[in-house]
Amino acid sequence: MDEPFPTELRGGTPGDDPVLARLREALGDPGFVEDGRVRPEREIAEALGVGRRAVRRALDALETEGLIWRRQGQGTFVSAPPAPKTRRFAGLAALTSPAEIMEVRLEIEPILARHAALRAAPVDVEGLRRLAERSRDAQSDAEYERYDGAFHRRIAEAMRNGLFLAVFEAIEAVREEPVWRRLREGTRPPERRLRLAGEHLAIVEAIAARSPDAAERAMREHLATIATSLGLPTGG
Repeated sequence: MDEPFPTELRGGTPGDDPVLARLREALGDPGFVEDGRVRPEREIAEALGVGRRAVRRALDALETEGLIWRRQGQGTFVSAPPAPKTRRFAGLAALTSPAEIMEVRLEIEPILARHAALRAAPVDVEGLRRLAERSRDAQSDAEYERYDGAFHRRIAEAMRNGLFLAVFEAIEAVREEPVWRRLREGTRPPERRLRLAGEHLAIVEAIAARSPDAAERAMREHLATIATSLGLPTGG
């Protein structure tokens, strides 16, 4: 990468591990991420004036949150890893409608939340809570969407069912298409983002309490809010 490392990262932010805080803020910065690939650990450590161990620990935390993924010999990348088996579903974007996607989400994701309440490990609950808090603190719609996507995927993973995860990934493959991203733009002003993030936290608390009924209900209410913001039916 030819661009200089973003200098604003040198200042850090108050709160958790300063290296983690700086890297978390940089996920959308082209000086830190290029074509989805994060700069090498060595470059990050040199730019921040810290040891590689501190950088590695921060990257481990970001991976736990579902914000990055790593592949041996290839590097570190933002967002969740691609799902090769669901790439063929990307073409569905031209064959389906927003109402159809929401109909499927309303059928699938509450069930994912229900089972996550029964199967999520403590590290899953911790990661979900952190992602919910980050979505609450997001300063832009793009930042909110990054944490929102990671939050919903983390619930799907916490269910511990590969087939359900594949169905979730098929839905996400459609939603990640540019036309669907543009559709969501402008539908989440700051006050609505705060409401949605509050619903994220309610889902987390239900999962943490091991209450499947409450988790399913909270997810259904959350998806109904999303549907309403897009002018879509909520399934009754």
